[in-house]
Amino acid sequence: MASLGSIQQELVNMQSNTAVNKAKEQAANGASQELDGDAFLMLMLEQLKNQDPMDPMDNSEMLAQQAQFTQLTELQKLNESISTNNMIQQANDLVGKTVQIVDPNNTSRLITGVVSSANFTNGSATVTVNGKDYPLGLVAAITDGAPATDDKTIGDKKLSELNGASGITEGYVTLTTQDDGYKKNHTYIKITSDMTVNDFMKELEKAGVKTKLENGILTIEKGDFKGISMSEGKVGDDTATASNLLQKMEMFQSETGDLETAILDFNRK
Repeated sequence: MASLGSIQQELVNMQSNTAVNKAKEQAANGASQELDGDAFLMLMLEQLKNQDPMDPMDNSEMLAQQAQFTQLTELQKLNESISTNNMIQQANDLVGKTVQIVDPNNTSRLITGVVSSANFTNGSATVTVNGKDYPLGLVAAITDGAPATDDKTIGDKKLSELNGASGITEGYVTLTTQDDGYKKNHTYIKITSDMTVNDFMKELEKAGVKTKLENGILTIEKGDFKGISMSEGKVGDDTATASNLLQKMEMFQSETGDLETAILDFNRK
């Protein structure tokens, strides 16, 4: 078995070469936050340098430490591999499904669309929605789940019976439209306990907007208007009782300017 002195000398030689290479690498890429094999070797060398010469570390103790570090490194690699495989599986499972993506340019908005593909580059996953790639971590919800044949059933449902929408209060919401001359028009819609999705859509259409119920997603289309928006209560009338409908239905402005709510599938997971 090699003596402690020969092992220490070999470590000194290795450290000299390693230190130069690591310095160049860190200068180019920045310091690593992980304890890799080179860092462990340097720590062990420092330990050898500062050991008690009257009671030096024996070979078996040093080799045991190295074995423990090697085992820990392999476990970390295994965890990273499992994490990567899970990420790949999650992204693949989204292909063909309708999702909501947090808009990276405006985190208060959500983008709705069908995932057309999943991509993997440099250990990260992205999904393609509406022709654009988004990081997997921006997926806020999976709204797919209701067959198109369920749309009629959903339309006949009371608003309060929709998935996640229990507790809707009676009161008013305001639909505001803006024409090309930037003139605003407010339409007040009274929300009642027995109002159905179809009833709500009819009230919206009275204001001149078009609505669409497809695959459990209600879309209020901007159409020819310069812009549309909805708010709780009556605009300009603080005494009117406000309904919490918009909050309960999680209504949001899509990237096209349409208003959408994607919780209408009462069977959705």
